[in-house]
Amino acid sequence: MKELDVFIQGENVDLCIPTAEFANDSDWYTWFNNKKITRFLEQGMFPNTAVEQVDFYHAQKKSGRVTFIISNKEKYIGVISLSSVDLIKKKCDVALVINNALDIKRSPFIALESMALMTEHAFETMGMKRIQ
Repeated sequence: MKELDVFIQGENVDLCIPTAEFANDSDWYTWFNNKKITRFLEQGMFPNTAVEQVDFYHAQKKSGRVTFIISNKEKYIGVISLSSVDLIKKKCDVALVINNALDIKRSPFIALESMALMTEHAFETMGMKRIQ
């Protein structure tokens, strides 16, 4: 599996552009099968597979969802996205999923910086006025 291209570079994390190859060949789909990760998410209700993750990747490209894979500069550890993007009302939703077990000491800072980078992108680059 080749490395993902960095779209937004941070101090401790990078937000990278996912690919169909990454969706198929990585453990991305397993994050949504981990009860600790999905305890507050709808995604944990049903099992996820690599095929379903590839389908999600293709569907999100068409839906206008903005999705990035989070890298702690060593490995891929999470995903962050903007969905329900409304360019007229200038609002969207944000979601963040991180496998804390992959970087226990830095995971709170990784989550914080990932959210800061994504919201800055939404406000500054996309012109959003509200993020929920």
